[in-house]
Amino acid sequence: MKNRSSYHLLSKLFLTHDQEQFITPERVELLKSIAKTGSISAGAKDMSKSYKWAWDSIDQMNSHSGSELVSKSSGGKGGGGAEVTPFAIELIDYYDDLKRIYQNKIESYQERFNQAFKKGSFTKDIASTLHGRVSNIECNDDVCEVAIAYGEVTLKAKCKKAMGLSKDDAISFMVESNQIIIAKQAVEISAQNLLVGEITAIVEDGKKVYLTLRLSTEEELKVLITTDSLAQLNLTLGQQCYAYFKTYNITILGEKT
Repeated sequence: MKNRSSYHLLSKLFLTHDQEQFITPERVELLKSIAKTGSISAGAKDMSKSYKWAWDSIDQMNSHSGSELVSKSSGGKGGGGAEVTPFAIELIDYYDDLKRIYQNKIESYQERFNQAFKKGSFTKDIASTLHGRVSNIECNDDVCEVAIAYGEVTLKAKCKKAMGLSKDDAISFMVESNQIIIAKQAVEISAQNLLVGEITAIVEDGKKVYLTLRLSTEEELKVLITTDSLAQLNLTLGQQCYAYFKTYNITILGEKT
């Protein structure tokens, strides 16, 4: 039997433009390599890639970018020199920051996969699927700000304009379990969304605790907190809780089926 602790959830961060690859992990590595070597050919060699691959990648990145990422000069030692622009340096730093955030989230989900395989069963603790109705929608470029009528409250979310949602559409949406802030009473907080529910289940699993809140709509909201938070808040079954979360912690799945 294989070692169950060896499961790994793998994912890479890509940015596309007009359905073509624009920024990829390998291209970011190429930019870093060119910045270090000052040469496209040396940068490609440092990655064990061909000069043609590097040249084509730079051409595509430059063509898709509003500002040049690599300035090239022909001739010279090793096929000519190259310089990574200040804009590219900013892009690299931003990409690396985003990758760290992204990786942290992937690792938290990976831990849940390992726990599920260890137990031999999966629980739907990553997110809760809820159902509401679009009460207002405002679109700008490719992004829409959506107001969701849910029970007696209005939630705020964002989605791609390509989803084609309209006012009064019945929709399904997910709320990420580990991005919810729990309180025992109403508090001033930057999160734009609030749901109130009664605790119907508390399941402790090591350092993590899974709460189930029964909402006024009779749907359930799954919340992931730490054992320290459980102790500090002194949460008990039957207690009313306030669940706060931000607009980007909602993923609109589309029209309700």
